Amino acid sequence: MESRKDKLPKGRSYPLKPSELERAVLASGLELPVEFTRWDKFEPVLQASYYPDGSWSGRSGDFIWVYCKAVDSMSANAINARLVGEALPSFVKWAKHIEALDARSTVRREKQSFSFPLEETAA
Repeated sequence: MESRKDKLPKGRSYPLKPSELERAVLASGLELPVEFTRWDKFEPVLQASYYPDGSWSGRSGDFIWVYCKAVDSMSANAINARLVGEALPSFVKWAKHIEALDARSTVRREKQSFSFPLEETAA
């Protein structure tokens, strides 16, 4: 699994570690390649997008791109607990469903998305 991140200002933290995502992926037996980006852009969310072969310019093969927004450091532990306990199992179920589809399925050949909102409340 590939992983990358943006540098954060003081007071911001990433609520999900690459090792936590990788552990969930490996435990599930998911074989689709997964890339993980942590950054401080867009809405507070854990987002995943499935890209079928040929849908990403300059890249071949199906893959899933997961990204997670940074949160206030005071909220990071509470949000991490929700991500590990709720979001990752839901993400894995979503990804395994796509992977189980026949490669010729019209559904499998379309870009698809998964989203889990992060609530930024102090722990």
